Amino acid sequence: MKYDKPFSVNELIDSGNVNALYVEDGERLIEGGFATDLLSHGIGNAASGDAWLTVLSNPNIIAPASIADVTCIIVCDRTPVTDSLKQKCEAMGISLLSTDLPITDMSVYLYKIQAGLL
Repeated sequence: MKYDKPFSVNELIDSGNVNALYVEDGERLIEGGFATDLLSHGIGNAASGDAWLTVLSNPNIIAPASIADVTCIIVCDRTPVTDSLKQKCEAMGISLLSTDLPITDMSVYLYKIQAGLL
């Protein structure tokens, strides 16, 4: 889903409910959201500018995220993030965030930010 009013990674971080684990470009805009835990689904359906919401914290998510040119990966639902994922995000220049919120709640949260409801 593409948002009517994109917002930056920094704006998301400043809004609360997310932790910045690595930020490549805090001014890059989040233009939409995409939620999946299937790597092949992410490659085929995530779009450039999306925030990718997932519970996967395996470094294998970096390749699909890079191919899709997502703005950031948000690891949801209190999923522990491995050091190897952080290192690969840094190496590939993909911002990495985490949240305690489940994926569905984080999806709604992103929508509310872009709608000016938060």
